[in-house]
Amino acid sequence: MANLRLLVVCPSFNEEKHIGPLLKQIKKHLNLNDELIVINDGSTDATLDEAMKENVRVISHSRNLGKGEAIKTGFKYFSKSKHDVILFMDGDGQHNPLDIKKFRNCFVKEQADVVIASRFRTQAWIHNMPFSRKLSNMLSRFGLWILFNGFYVEDPQNGFRAYNREVANHLQFYSNGYEAETEILIDAYLKGFDFKVVSIESIYHGHERTSKFSLLMDTWKIPGIMIKGFFKFKPWTLRSINSKLQYRASKYKIH
Repeated sequence: MANLRLLVVCPSFNEEKHIGPLLKQIKKHLNLNDELIVINDGSTDATLDEAMKENVRVISHSRNLGKGEAIKTGFKYFSKSKHDVILFMDGDGQHNPLDIKKFRNCFVKEQADVVIASRFRTQAWIHNMPFSRKLSNMLSRFGLWILFNGFYVEDPQNGFRAYNREVANHLQFYSNGYEAETEILIDAYLKGFDFKVVSIESIYHGHERTSKFSLLMDTWKIPGIMIKGFFKFKPWTLRSINSKLQYRASKYKIH
């Protein structure tokens, strides 16, 4: 994967202030074989116009369907493309395009399946991250670890993440809101894919410190997603660590 072809997808809802500057910066960190698209999830402001000014492909939903649906649209586009990796970056400008190279290196040098960014490897999150996100991340992290036999994700609610084509071809998720990101993690884990982590610092814009996607409304759905995945996982059938390893080793025999 020396000549990795990257598809960068920016799910966006009412981000007229941030989407233009973000796209300008992202384009500086792309190679000739890469592509950048925006999923405009029914924005009612000038998000579409601002994105179009940057000469990138924009796929628009006729109404606001939720972040999960925006992610699905991104995966559908990826399935018809020739790119090797799909990278999601939120359209609110909280993710630094400089970090794209960290994701690229993980896939090129470490042959990663899934790469997810973590805000918790620096001290900035202590002061910058809103309390509601600290709490929801902590609960999600604990729930995944308890229900899925030690499955540990440092920053499970971070939307800055990437998947190779094999993972994308086998993912199955149904949520249409913010909770879809947790469902995707669980599905990829149950199918035995490998996770890598890159360290980032999020950029919070003063008082605009919460996602315009329905973060608070969708967070309460995450426990339900975990419980549903738990019964799919059936940990009581895994009698030993060895049997778990055999289960996860089936990653190249997915049907």
